[in-house]
Amino acid sequence: MHSAVQASPEPGRPFTYPSSCFVTGTIHGTSVACLSTEQQVYFHQGCEPSERDRHDMAQLRRVFGIATHS
Repeated sequence: MHSAVQASPEPGRPFTYPSSCFVTGTIHGTSVACLSTEQQVYFHQGCEPSERDRHDMAQLRRVFGIATHS
């Protein structure tokens, strides 16, 4: 089970991401830990996307055939 801890808006209470956010992917035949496509889309919501964000979302649409916001 994986989890990640990030600073929380409430002092002394870290925010823990659920293990479902983490998956294993493959880059050039090597297994790597990464965020799920759903989590990547979620993290890209709520702010004005940069050119890099638009590129990332286009890649997720192209490779995984998923709907994204930008």
